[in-house]
Amino acid sequence: MAKQRSQQAVQGKNSINDTYVMPHSPEAEKATIGALLSEKTAIYEVMDFLKPDMFYDEHLNEIYSVILEIESHSDVDLITVSEGLKKRKSKVEVYQLAELSDITTSAIHIKTHAMIVFQDYMRRMLMMKCAQTLNDSKDMSVDVDDLISNHIYEVENLSDITDVGVTISIDKLAVEAYKEYQEREKRAKEGHPVGIHTGLKKLDNVLHGFQKGCVYVLAARPGMGKTAFLLNCARKTAEKGNNVLIFSLEMPKVALMNRMAIAHSGINSEAFKEGRLSQEEYISLAESLEQLSQLPISINDTASISVQQIRSQAKKMKRKGKCDLIMIDYLQLIDMHQLKGKTTNDEVSACSRAIKIMAKDLNVPVILLSQLNRSVESRADKVPLLSDLRDSGAIEQDADAVLFIHRPSYYDDNADRNLGQIMIEKNREGRTGNIDFWVDDCITNFKDEAPSGSYSNSYKSHYEVEEETPF
Repeated sequence: MAKQRSQQAVQGKNSINDTYVMPHSPEAEKATIGALLSEKTAIYEVMDFLKPDMFYDEHLNEIYSVILEIESHSDVDLITVSEGLKKRKSKVEVYQLAELSDITTSAIHIKTHAMIVFQDYMRRMLMMKCAQTLNDSKDMSVDVDDLISNHIYEVENLSDITDVGVTISIDKLAVEAYKEYQEREKRAKEGHPVGIHTGLKKLDNVLHGFQKGCVYVLAARPGMGKTAFLLNCARKTAEKGNNVLIFSLEMPKVALMNRMAIAHSGINSEAFKEGRLSQEEYISLAESLEQLSQLPISINDTASISVQQIRSQAKKMKRKGKCDLIMIDYLQLIDMHQLKGKTTNDEVSACSRAIKIMAKDLNVPVILLSQLNRSVESRADKVPLLSDLRDSGAIEQDADAVLFIHRPSYYDDNADRNLGQIMIEKNREGRTGNIDFWVDDCITNFKDEAPSGSYSNSYKSHYEVEEETPF
C-alpha cells in the first residue's frame, strides 16, 4: 500500500509539472545566494526559515547547502563556498559563483528576496498536496472521510512551516510586560478577572481566569458533571462577551443547547424531557432560548474529529474574531489514527502536545475534558490523583492546570448531592487547593454558594490553598 501511494505521489508530481509552471523566481533565488556570497553575516538574516530544498534551481539548492555547512565552522565567502563545492565534487564552477556574487552589491534586501523564495516554495508544496489529493480521490477504494482528513492533515503540517519564529529583544518584551500589567490592573479595579471568566468567582480568584495560550485539563469519573461544568462556563463567560468555540465529540449540539436552556431558565429538567412544562415554565424556556441565541457561542459536534481538524476549525473562527476560548469534550474521543502512535499512550501524548501547541499558536485558552481511569474507584476516599489521568502522563505534563471534579455523593448516599469540590491539583501559574461549589440536582448549573433557601446544613466553606512556586 505504501509503495502504491509512493507511485501515485510521483505520478501526481509529474502530472502537475506537465500541467502547470511551478511558481519560482530565478531572480530572487540568484539575488539571495549573491547576497550570501557578498556579505558573510547575511546568512543570519535568513537561516532560521530558509532551507536548501526551497530553491527551485538545483544548483542554487546545492550552493545554499554548502553555505549552511560552512557557517557552522567558518566564515561564508566566495572562496570558502568554492572549496566546499569542490569537496562535494559539484558541477558548479567558480565563475558561476562569481557571477552570482556580482548580482547584488549589498545584502540589505536579502530578507525580502529570501521570503519570495520561501513563498514560492510554499505555493509549490500546496500545489503538490492538492495534486496528490486529486489523484487519490480517483481511487474509489479510499473512504472519502479519510481522503478529506488526510488532506487537512497534510495542509496543516504544511502550514506549520510558515510559522516562522521571531526573536525579540528584551527591551521590547519589557514594554509588553508593562502594558500587560496595566491591563491587568485596569481589569482588577473594574472587578473583572485578569483572564476569561471561569463561571465561578472562587475559581477566578485562584486561576485569575482562564489565561491566553494555556491548556486547562478538567477531569473526572463519568457522572461527576464535566460536561455540565463546561456548559456552565461557556454560558457565563459568553454573557461577558467572550467568543466560545465548543467541540463536542460525545453529545449532539441540540442536547447541549437543551442543557444550557434548562440551566439558564431553571425549569424542571424531567418535565422538559417529558414535554409537560407548565405555562410559566414554557414562557421561561422561550425567553431563555431567545437570550441564549444572542450569545457568542459556536458548537461543532462532529463525532470523530481529529486534532488537525479541530485546529483548522479554530483557526478559521479565530480569523473571523469568533474564538476567545476553546472547549473540547473530550480528549479520549478525538480521532488519533493519523498520529500513528505505537500505543494508545503514544497517540494521547501526541494529541495532548498538539492541543498545547494550538493554544499557544492561537493565543487562546483551551479547556480540555478528560476521563480518569478506574484507579480512583479502588481507593477508600475515592479522591482523584494526577496519576489517575487516563491513558497518558503527558496530559499532566502539557497542561498548565489540572482540575478534578469530585462529588462525594457519587460514592456516599448520605452525602449532600448538591455539594462538590473542584480540586486544583496543578497550577503552573499559582496556587493549588480545593474549591467548594453548589450544583442543582440535575447537574446543569454550578454556583459558588447554595441559593438562598436551599443552603445545606452540611455545607461549610473550606477553601484550602497550598502555595506553589510558579514555573
